[in-house]
Order: sequence, then C-alpha cells, then structure tokens
Amino acid sequence: MIVSTEKLPEECYSLLQEYELREATEANLAEAEYLISWPSKLRSLVSKMPKLKVIQTLSAGVDDVPYDLLRNVVVLSNAGAYSTSVAEHAWALALALAKGVNVRKREPTYSITDQTALVLGAGGIGSEIARIAKQGFRMRVIGVSRSFRRPEFFDEMLPMDQLKEAIRRGDVVFDTLPLNKSTRGVLNYSVLSLLKERAILVNVGRAETIVEEDVMRVLKERKDVRFGTDVFWRKDGKENFESELWNMDNFMGTYHTAGASASGETLRKAMIKACNNLKNYLEKGESENVVKLSDYV
Repeated sequence: MIVSTEKLPEECYSLLQEYELREATEANLAEAEYLISWPSKLRSLVSKMPKLKVIQTLSAGVDDVPYDLLRNVVVLSNAGAYSTSVAEHAWALALALAKGVNVRKREPTYSITDQTALVLGAGGIGSEIARIAKQGFRMRVIGVSRSFRRPEFFDEMLPMDQLKEAIRRGDVVFDTLPLNKSTRGVLNYSVLSLLKERAILVNVGRAETIVEEDVMRVLKERKDVRFGTDVFWRKDGKENFESELWNMDNFMGTYHTAGASASGETLRKAMIKACNNLKNYLEKGESENVVKLSDYV
C-alpha cells in the first residue's frame, strides 16, 4: 500500500492503482510500505509506519528529511520536477539585477549576452539554466558540480574543489546546489570575496549554502556586486524572510516562489512526476533520484 499526505492529481491514482494509493489515515499509515509526502511532514509520520520501505518526496530538496529516524528506508527525491520553473525564475532575477528593473533610480546596466555564466550544481535546474545561458544569450557556461545531468550545455565541467578558481570567472553566478554536509556554507567570505567585478550572484538552491553574514559583507564592501535570491535562511526551523538584505540597493529577492508555489500547474506536474518516479522504482527497483544518505548523515 502507498499512502500520501497530499491530495494528488487523478493521474497519480491511475499510475499507482495496482499499489493501492490511499490517504494517510492512522489505519493506512500502520499498514503502508510506501509514503508520498513533503519532507517537513515526515518526522511526525515515520514512527506510525512500522512497515515503511520507501519515501517519495514531493520536493526536489531533501535536506529536511529526518534521516535520524530512518532505518533501512529508501528515500527518493523529486529532483528535476521544478527545473523549468526555477530556471526561469533564476533568469528573471539575473536579468532584473543586470538591467535595474523596478529600481527607482538610474543605475548602470550590466551586459549578459556573450558573457560567462557559472552554474553551481548541474542537476535538473542547473542544466536548464545552462541551456538558457547558451542558447538564449550565447554565454560561455562553466559548471561546478559533483555530476552533470546535461553535459552538452556546459563548456567546462569542474569538480567542487575548483570552486574558488571558477568563481573568479563568472559574470553571472547561479547557485543551484542542494543543501547537504558538503555544501552547507560553501559560499563563505573567502569564496564570495573572489567574485569578479560587476558580478551577479543568484541563489535558487538553498539559502544555507551561502553564509548570510558573509554575502551581506560582500554587498556592503562591493557595490558593484549584485545579489538576488528566492530562498532565505531558516530560523527555528522555518524560512525567515526578514533579512537585512532588503535594505541594500544591490539586492533583489522573492519569497520562495520559484518552485512548488510558483503555480498550481507547476505543482500538479511535479506531483505527477513524483508518482511516475515511485512507480518506476517499484517496477524496476532503480531510480535516478535515489538519495545518497551519506550526504546527509
């Protein structure tokens, strides 16, 4: 039996009908082997599911999964489900920062076409950002990542240990990194201070991959650097949108609206993708979205 904490599209029930897809009642949780949910809801559910074998998240990010409670449970992310929406949003931030959109004073504009894009994290979102950079703006695209989902969109593919060398070269730097043990705080002052003159930094990954105090310090010291983000740092376990960044002229932000909350249609498609991913795993025993637990534990 599969249980879901969310009301899923009818397509999901058709896809998973042979596995008895049901709502997450107390009785169903006790019997179910498979769970579809958001990571933030899992902590209260796992103890009620003694037969649990597989969790399929509806989110692409899985840093909120309570790994400390899981024993011999496979976690499947929904990586790639929001790639188009988030990539579009990343470029909206980058272009708005470059051209001073919605700024009530005249500021120098920055060029994008024929410049260099640096993409940190080359999964679904990073690859779509790279495609737009290359096909839309004729940019040279450098990727820094552990793996590359669409290598054809990158002119250079570098490992994470070359981040400091790479960040010096990006005119527009996109952070799409997942949050795990190796990426938390990876963009600190020693790295951010290497941003090239008139660089634009955009974060659509997780806020905690950047040290908040350090990016604010760089923005104060370097008025030529511009920063935009759709994600904010968590306080007491909840994303806190109240940041001193809003007071800075070289900052632009949105309230985490790039992905699941972008639109009802975006969420519907993402849910169907999660159901397809779980179905493939149940039928074939494999998935490209199996979470590597050692990255988080």
